[in-house]
Amino acid sequence: MTAPDPLPPPDRRSLLRAAGASLALAAAAGCDDPQEFGAPLHARPRGVSADSASYATVLDLDGLGRGVLARTLGGHAIKLEGNPRHPASLGATDVFLESAVLALHDPARSRHLRRQGRALRDAAEFETWLAAQQAALDLRGGEGLRLLTGPVASPTTRRLIAALLARWPAARWHVQAPMEDPAAAAGAMLAFGRPVVALPALSRATCVLALGADPLGPGPAQLAQARGWAAARAAGREAGRMPALIVAESTPSLTGAKADRRLTLPPAGIEALGRAVAAAFGLGPAAAHPEAAPIAAALRAAGPGALVLAGRGQPEAVHALAHWLNARLGAPVRLVPDPLAAPAGTLAGLLAQAEAVTHLLILDANPAYDAPAGLDIAGLLRRVPHSLHAGVQVDETALACGWHLPLRHPLECWGDSRAFDGTAALRQPATVPLVEAAIAPDALLARLAGEAADGAAPVQATWRAAWGADFEARWLQALEAGLIADSAPAPLAIAPRADVALPPPAPAARGLVAVFAPDATLWDGRFATEAWLHELPRPLGGVMWGQAVLLAPRDAAALGVADGAVLELTLAGRRLHAPVLVTPGQAPGVVTLPLGGGRQVAGGMPGGIGFDAYSLRPAAAPWVAPGLALRPTGAAQALVGHLPERALAEATPRVRRVAAGEAIPPLPTPRSLYEPWRYPGRAWGMAIDLDTCIGCNACVLACQAENNTPVVGPEEAAMGRTMHWLRVDRVESGPPEDRSVDFQPVPCMHCEKAPCEVVCPVNATVHDAEGLNLMVYPRCIGTRTCSNNCPYKVRRFNWAGYARQAGAVPVRNPAVPLRPRGVIEKCTYCQHRIKAAGEGVAETACQRACPTRAIHFGDINDPDSAVARAKREGRSYALLGELDTRPRTTYLARIGA
Repeated sequence: MTAPDPLPPPDRRSLLRAAGASLALAAAAGCDDPQEFGAPLHARPRGVSADSASYATVLDLDGLGRGVLARTLGGHAIKLEGNPRHPASLGATDVFLESAVLALHDPARSRHLRRQGRALRDAAEFETWLAAQQAALDLRGGEGLRLLTGPVASPTTRRLIAALLARWPAARWHVQAPMEDPAAAAGAMLAFGRPVVALPALSRATCVLALGADPLGPGPAQLAQARGWAAARAAGREAGRMPALIVAESTPSLTGAKADRRLTLPPAGIEALGRAVAAAFGLGPAAAHPEAAPIAAALRAAGPGALVLAGRGQPEAVHALAHWLNARLGAPVRLVPDPLAAPAGTLAGLLAQAEAVTHLLILDANPAYDAPAGLDIAGLLRRVPHSLHAGVQVDETALACGWHLPLRHPLECWGDSRAFDGTAALRQPATVPLVEAAIAPDALLARLAGEAADGAAPVQATWRAAWGADFEARWLQALEAGLIADSAPAPLAIAPRADVALPPPAPAARGLVAVFAPDATLWDGRFATEAWLHELPRPLGGVMWGQAVLLAPRDAAALGVADGAVLELTLAGRRLHAPVLVTPGQAPGVVTLPLGGGRQVAGGMPGGIGFDAYSLRPAAAPWVAPGLALRPTGAAQALVGHLPERALAEATPRVRRVAAGEAIPPLPTPRSLYEPWRYPGRAWGMAIDLDTCIGCNACVLACQAENNTPVVGPEEAAMGRTMHWLRVDRVESGPPEDRSVDFQPVPCMHCEKAPCEVVCPVNATVHDAEGLNLMVYPRCIGTRTCSNNCPYKVRRFNWAGYARQAGAVPVRNPAVPLRPRGVIEKCTYCQHRIKAAGEGVAETACQRACPTRAIHFGDINDPDSAVARAKREGRSYALLGELDTRPRTTYLARIGA
């Protein structure tokens, strides 16, 4: 079957239609009776209606699980929170977890069986075909069958794959993992002779050297690693000795933004630095490097608190020397078996056997889009007589296969998973099934393997065999906790080989180097169906509704291009056109291409948003490829959302480090003629710690998910009309070659002396008895005088009635009213959560999502509350405090080097 024709550029109407799930549940939401589709064993929060429940479950990223609590109403999941007990979430969320409910309720989800791209209403034809193929495979022992999946750590899925291969011994299993780093596995083999992964304990680190690593950036372990890093910062403040974070990288990252010392180096320069540091400890030949001696001294001084991390795209030698250095230093690292290591072939291996393939089952993978350039997936799918794709979306691979079978969303089905550290958890349905024809992935495998496939039967069979007579009690316990206690493997007591021999460095690359990287919001492309993530600004650069290649200022000047200029990129004879973003802090000679864009078939989203970096990505060098050529085309493309300068011109202050027991001197406070207003009861306030904020945007998306904030589309976003109630400003300083970045979340300040209140002609914005600055939407007549007088620019005007345009029932979170066209809306400190908490502890959505616990919220009249303690710190200051607006939201300054 031929590939689909390229789609026209996205238009506003189709984007708003695709964004319908961001405004509402499916049309049936709120109309179904509550059903026992899982086990809602978590206590119901105060003030929540009887038809609501909270389910502990788990969602995967690259095959590794993160625990969540799914809040449901009327049988439908409406919000996800992190599970505090799960080691991969620790109560926090990231942008991918927050957007999962949007994908669940996506109106464009796959809803029907398809044959050759044609939807079928009757499953009889598929059942007949499937029975015939099973019978044929039984006769041949599975000869000619290939199973292709994404990365798999699930115990049940692995057991079922093994059972399928036992039924058909001649069949083979292959894995397509776009985010896999083969050099990391090779480095572990070089150091230890076996596949292991290192789990750093950042909370115990006092000096970290990141060689191209981004532990604070997006990924399956981000939430745990960010929490550990924040804990180390907090311990350092108490001890008077802040941990040092040294980052060597080619492309600016979240970890680099928080570094105490950042080195901008090309990939070869990072390897040279790593080799020189290792040589200072006795590994490899002596190597001269100007930065190696002071870094080695810092690591040596830190002793068992020293930690070396090697990142995605580094050669195997860097991964091996990182393992060796950590062992030499006694670093806080655990070595565990790789939870994703599997007896499976690769996608390239599958193509090498293409002539022998007669049956191809692709389970929840999209190789027609994310395969490296040069691998002829389309040709394979045309040649295979019988192909079946099973997935949640009708994607590029679904249209290229003979058959497509809709899968249930992970929030709709039973299963299990393992986290990055190997901790197992059960997945249970947290919502009624929204697609009648869909089947759970494990149910499909169980059926093919000849096992019971109903409901929880496959996963129960896995754990019944493991637990024996204790099954019933442990099953309920695991469902309630959201994880299986003590299921993580014990650390491996192994040391690096004594004869580790690092391979010689690669020859110096000529010309420009292409670096491929996961996109901060689209990841590897699987999230390109979600409008929330398209409209979420990238943490660095701020681009939304599109992508750009990242180019150093020096290289941009040499080419004579500026932001938005369209370049022709050529690598190994393949060409791609993409706009450029001139990026301070980018290594000269290095061009970074984010993956995940350019999808032609992305559910209900229009095709062609961003560009397809996979079309240039070499199979042999998936992360770093030399030989890139650039040519300006003379065309230009507007970069939606990119703001070179911060909206507020004030730089965030920094305070100096102090010795143990010494108090940080208080920052200067502007004088005021106003007397402080005293609240007799509770007084709500917020304090945001800029020292631990990593700019990940989880708070922004959590606010959007909680408060029914609509998507406006690229045309409106380009005019500055996005509706986010919370933004994260980037405060940049320093020269372009060594730019420093601070992040500052900016919600409504809830000012005591709010300029917005005194100018409203209809008294629509008011102060309540607990200090909240509130909006009375029925009063608002849209004069926007409040927005014009807000110095923080945190009020949003609903220009087009976005909440009604998609035609869906707007009942996403019934606790928060939907706002009509022509009114101002803004952050309310999650007033509905305050009311639901009653006399208990209230948490805002942004506070709950934050992986580093940088956001403190509560009653500032309670001297023992975390927010009151934070406001008493010497680092506390008010944004634009000289205006004397008396904001209830204040900040804790970042601690400098």
